[in-house]
Amino acid sequence: MPQQKFNKLARARVLVLGGTSGIGFSVAEGALEYGASVVIASSSPEKVEKAVSRLRDAYPDLSTCISGQACDLYNNSTVEASLESLLAFATKDGKKIDHIVNTAGSPGTHPPLSEITPEQADGGGSRLAGILMLAKHAPAHMEAGPQASITLTTGSLLFKPFERYVTGIGLSGAIDATARALSISLSPLRVNVVAPGSVDTELLQSMSNGDEAIKKATYKMFGDMTLLGIVARPEDTAESYLYLMKDQFITGQTILTDGGRLLK
Repeated sequence: MPQQKFNKLARARVLVLGGTSGIGFSVAEGALEYGASVVIASSSPEKVEKAVSRLRDAYPDLSTCISGQACDLYNNSTVEASLESLLAFATKDGKKIDHIVNTAGSPGTHPPLSEITPEQADGGGSRLAGILMLAKHAPAHMEAGPQASITLTTGSLLFKPFERYVTGIGLSGAIDATARALSISLSPLRVNVVAPGSVDTELLQSMSNGDEAIKKATYKMFGDMTLLGIVARPEDTAESYLYLMKDQFITGQTILTDGGRLLK
């Protein structure tokens, strides 16, 4: 039998929060193709059920390696209990989690600076609360040591903000800073972040409201901001998450995958 030196996800267990669509769904696909078992989660039970079915249809030989459960990271009154339930579900057969990826997100509300209210300014708090509750409870359900990892998600706007997006940039920075602090607190468990640019996900598609002309113009606008002239595919952006799972010597880092927008 040939050696398997680089297939580091074989027989691993990967939990993907936000795994029912977009980048998270592609991370789940990639992990399965590398031989991992996958548990996906999102706030909607219906979306979880549909995403599990899609994965099982796409990978029929791996059906027993695919499962999912709803978990709402945005309700502060229930997030801790919801995460504890999800972690117990993901390890119910006695096997611990090797990697956790959190791509869960929402567009949120980011009004112009001249119109923002104190309530809107603090609108990202629930997202950060979910991350901290994940960091609080996940290690007890994970393998110990640098072979295990947690990967969070921010955005390329962290490095090159839009002028009109100033009111939303604080959360991007908070995730980046929190991950670096967690990489110390949870060591030797590794904690990293991916900062994607524009990606062809349901969120980006929704900006056109089903109008093909608007969609084409929107994609051209975002593509023209990059050196490559394109919008990323989810399966390409997912490679950054897969890399961070496999490299056991990287922690406390934020990986930028933006098509060269930072240099344009």
